[in-house]
Amino acid sequence: MDRIVEIAIVLVSDDGRIEEEWSTLVNPQRDVGPTRIHGITATDVLAAPTFQDVMGRVLGLLEGRVLVAHNADFDVRFLLAELRQAGKEVADPTRVPQLCTMRWSTAFVSSSSRRLIDCCAAAGVDLTNAHTAAGDARATAELLRHYLRASPPPPPWQDVMHQAVAYRWPTAAGFGEALARSRAQVVSEPKHAWLERVVSHMPRAGDAQVDSYLAVLEMALLDGFLAEHEKEALVETAQNSGLDRDTVLDLHKRYLRAMGEVALEDGVVTESERADLKGVAALLGLPSDAVKQALEAVREGSHEGAYALSASAIQLEAGDRVVFTGDMNRARDEWERDIRRFGLETGGVTKATKIVVAGDPNSLSGKAAKARTYGIPIVTESAFARLLEKQGSGQA
Repeated sequence: MDRIVEIAIVLVSDDGRIEEEWSTLVNPQRDVGPTRIHGITATDVLAAPTFQDVMGRVLGLLEGRVLVAHNADFDVRFLLAELRQAGKEVADPTRVPQLCTMRWSTAFVSSSSRRLIDCCAAAGVDLTNAHTAAGDARATAELLRHYLRASPPPPPWQDVMHQAVAYRWPTAAGFGEALARSRAQVVSEPKHAWLERVVSHMPRAGDAQVDSYLAVLEMALLDGFLAEHEKEALVETAQNSGLDRDTVLDLHKRYLRAMGEVALEDGVVTESERADLKGVAALLGLPSDAVKQALEAVREGSHEGAYALSASAIQLEAGDRVVFTGDMNRARDEWERDIRRFGLETGGVTKATKIVVAGDPNSLSGKAAKARTYGIPIVTESAFARLLEKQGSGQA
């Protein structure tokens, strides 16, 4: 079942004035779907409330109001499905008071199509941040205002307004209201809060048990991306190993230096390799000059506290199972065709699965959840492509 990943409600007065706006990302507790369209990743919604968390707020805002949307039937179906999922049935789904700005568009605008963007253009409405819940809802509110101005009073949907006053949505008694989480909050949040948890909760001193931490770190950074479950694993490993703050930060520097050694094996650091080094340094919360220092240490032959970095933490062999999950940049059948050339197979996630490839390693899909339970690595498409490239070079 498709789920809501973002919801926005704009309250409008009878004369079309915007009275209140509210929006939030929603954790669908499953894969987030086509990120390329709505721009929302699994990472964005990990800390977002579920629909059940905000259901009380949603129902409170809808009470006594006409639900207005562009292609209203589509939005209403999603809303009713989420309410059913939360155990709240609407008494008569066919009588939900709704107004569809798409259906009314032929009466009030002359546009090339009935799409929201075209109707807004014809009405002189600025549609900013299209395909975001808040952007589309605000534009729909402005489009409704255009309809109201173009229509002699009372508006032709006066009967629906009367129905809305009498209509009763289900109650959400017993459900608290979770804090909304906007897209802006996701963008503005510190990217290394997890690192603060690693270093701030460590004891001031302790025996350095570094091997297990480095093993987890190497596997986590296989794809140059630290998923949330990988950050949790690093925090837990650091705590269980009794690592102090300075030791953890030093391990990150040593890991970066080890990457620098691999990059300089041929005497040249390519732009791609330098970008990888900078990306890892940023993920580990290291300063901007950390890459330069790491490469200089390698060139000077400094091996103080060196850590032997394997060329790849994962080696694929014929018969290994590779599983794909989530919305991906490349067509699934293309990936499956490529892996078959290497004698690899695909299917569902089992304990024997070697690796899971995801559009977003924080994917909330069932496959990703099972992979984490089994301790199976989840990597990005780009990392898997590099892995296949090395595989091809090895075969050659």
